[in-house]
Amino acid sequence: MIAHAATGSTLAQSNPVLNISVFLGFVAVTLFIVIRASRNNKTAADYYAAGRSFTGPQNGFAIAGDYLSAASFLGICGLFAVEGVVEGRVRVRG
Repeated sequence: MIAHAATGSTLAQSNPVLNISVFLGFVAVTLFIVIRASRNNKTAADYYAAGRSFTGPQNGFAIAGDYLSAASFLGICGLFAVEGVVEGRVRVRG
């Protein structure tokens, strides 16, 4: 493990067949989910607004999920790394 860390290579990087297999598996599962979910959509309103079937709390959880996404957390961590914790807190608060 120390030898791999010193050279900067890992087991996942040295096996392209494994990398491609995992990627293709991910794409296949994603396509399966999308195709199965698309069977319920008959019109554009079904697609964009879920047939108006979302309740207020469900919509609230969806909006909260957007704001608490991994990208937000990574962006805040990056801001702290670049600006420092004290200055980063000031920028995060606005």
